[in-house]
Amino acid sequence: MDLDIVKTALKRCELFEGLDEGQMGVLVMRASSREFCAGETVYERGDDSGGTFALIGSGKISVVAQNGFVLNELGVGEIIGEVGVITQQDKRTVTIKTIEPTEILEWHVKDVEEGSPEFLKRLKELAWKRMKYWNE
Repeated sequence: MDLDIVKTALKRCELFEGLDEGQMGVLVMRASSREFCAGETVYERGDDSGGTFALIGSGKISVVAQNGFVLNELGVGEIIGEVGVITQQDKRTVTIKTIEPTEILEWHVKDVEEGSPEFLKRLKELAWKRMKYWNE
């Protein structure tokens, strides 16, 4: 993934707000880039999260509930997989499918947490906010 695209996606994401260029560079180095065609499954409900979450670098995804209902659509700069990372079961709670060709940057939560002590708190806040929204 192009470095400028990555930095733009990171800057759009409130989770990474306040990071300087050096911190962003470290994040980019620790990330794994994954590409998907339209219609592919990124994360499947019930699968182990493995402690990983991702940032959408390009493309668009849908968040799908167990009953097949689309809960949300997310794009560049949005985080996916955060709920599975913060729950005790360490399982994916929804299915994530691509709507169009999509590239994500994926991290293990511990790798990112080391670089930013505030990070885990922000990740948990995002996860709880989304779970509350989806359950309304």
